Amino acid sequence: MRRVSKDDRVTKKVKMEDNKFRQIQDAVDQLLNVKSIAKRKKKSDNDKKREMFCLIIQSIEEINVRQNLLYADMRIDFSTYDEKFFIVIDSLIEMNFGKQCSDLIGFYLYDRFAADGSMNPILTEDGRELYLKDPYDLWDLMKLVNKKIAE
Repeated sequence: MRRVSKDDRVTKKVKMEDNKFRQIQDAVDQLLNVKSIAKRKKKSDNDKKREMFCLIIQSIEEINVRQNLLYADMRIDFSTYDEKFFIVIDSLIEMNFGKQCSDLIGFYLYDRFAADGSMNPILTEDGRELYLKDPYDLWDLMKLVNKKIAE
């Protein structure tokens, strides 16, 4: 089985985005009965970091689901095997984003959903409840907590 690399996933995503972009441009051309020229704004370094971060978080979620399904369906427990990898990943996350953001990521990955499937909120200092629906919400919150992320 061929292992899918990050570059393969990014290339596939770029091709899909290019195709969608062309479809939008064609629709505008037909609607206005003109030949338009559209230029795409180049992604900033922060946009690239955000996309990479969200891809990493989604991958960790998929690994957790895989672990749970293997155990539930076949009683195969990979948690001890995968534990060293998660220790390394957690350490790199804390080293890169800091303790507060590392704790937020841990909440997002492991405590965001209650046993009944409902979503647990994060309580802000002023008592408001924040719900993190996806890694993009997590990234936005982390930028507020650690200003260096937004640089």
